[in-house]
Amino acid sequence: MKVNLLNKVKKVKWWFWGLIGAVIIGALYLASTNFSSWNISNSSITKKDASISSEPVHIVSNINIGSMGDLLIHAPMLVASFDKNTKQYNFEKIFTYIKPYIEDLDYAVINLEGTLAKDNYSGYPTFKYPDNIIDCAKNCGFNMFLTANNHSNDGGPSGFARTADILKQKGVDFTGTRVNKEDAKYVIKDIKGIKIGVVNYTYGEISENGTASVNGIPSSRENSKLFNVFDYKKLEDFYNEQADIIAEMREIGVDKILYYMHWGEEYQLKPNDSQQKIAQKLCDLGVDVIIGGHPHVIQPMDIIHSDVSDKDTVCIYSLGNAVSNQRKERKGIINSGHTEDGVIFTVSFTKYSDGTVLTSGVKILPTWVNLYTGEAGEKVYQIVPLDKSKDWNTLNLKNNLENASASYQRTMWLLEPGFKKANDLISKRLEIYPD
Repeated sequence: MKVNLLNKVKKVKWWFWGLIGAVIIGALYLASTNFSSWNISNSSITKKDASISSEPVHIVSNINIGSMGDLLIHAPMLVASFDKNTKQYNFEKIFTYIKPYIEDLDYAVINLEGTLAKDNYSGYPTFKYPDNIIDCAKNCGFNMFLTANNHSNDGGPSGFARTADILKQKGVDFTGTRVNKEDAKYVIKDIKGIKIGVVNYTYGEISENGTASVNGIPSSRENSKLFNVFDYKKLEDFYNEQADIIAEMREIGVDKILYYMHWGEEYQLKPNDSQQKIAQKLCDLGVDVIIGGHPHVIQPMDIIHSDVSDKDTVCIYSLGNAVSNQRKERKGIINSGHTEDGVIFTVSFTKYSDGTVLTSGVKILPTWVNLYTGEAGEKVYQIVPLDKSKDWNTLNLKNNLENASASYQRTMWLLEPGFKKANDLISKRLEIYPD
């Protein structure tokens, strides 16, 4: 009896501990399953994402944005562009030879150094142009005009307002000044699926009541609210404003940010300390590309690194003049010829299937302003592309081939070191992505 009872107790104990073991094993299995599910659902890789990420990354879109310097129309150029028969101005010849290059870009930007006037046109010191300059530049392929510079007030309050109104009527983009104070201080362009934020500022003075002045000409109180101006004496205010602007553009979803800065000292071939400090701060704030103007000569390009934003920012300190009458034979300006030199500066961006957008290349095409006498005895100003892959004899250089060659050498001397540095860095960054 005792033996049988003991056997029954043993069977019960075995059954009990087996049941407990099964419960524990089952609980551990369920816990393990739930933990794995939590990891997947709370990570950026779901089963659907994993299948996408396993596919080879490929290029979705590639864009080229080109920029040129100052569109600076002096009095002799106004005379040269006036047709005595039609009594109309026509600046089309200026753009004849660069048109194929500008049209080949996905987006093109140029600085409008002056204002648009109804009449009483003039060159230096107050630049007031016929509207046809916009028509001809647009026909050449330029999409955006920069309007914040030290000659933005040359037409007075009415000229300031009229310039923005005409640009808007003609259906071209512009930034630096605005039509309404509610308008953004930047422009965002979606170019083939890549969102680019564009900002343009000029140096000037800002009074305590907020009035902005450039070249000693104050804006009206209302126009000061429509004008992107920074004051060298109040840079912290400028930096704080840019931090807000950049944050706002990022929130909208821009992929890359370009800043066009009107800064520096005229006719100086190197950037000054202020330009370099501002460029570093903009890099710290996360700007991708900085493009400068105002010196009327080309200044070097460089790569600026920030430990704050972990950015490597492409910076060209000055594009020089796109076109002007600042000639080396003129006394009192500069006699080296640098004011005749310009560049089409192109930066490329590539978007990949994983959503990444990279700066994928920079290009420089030196340009030179050719001035010659036409068949009717008129002066002809033309921007000529100094493309080494082409025959320059097709550029109507006549006896100016030597001057064009000298211009090419000057430009490459200034830009080639930074150009090589930029492309070397870009090539390294692109190594993990497909061509």
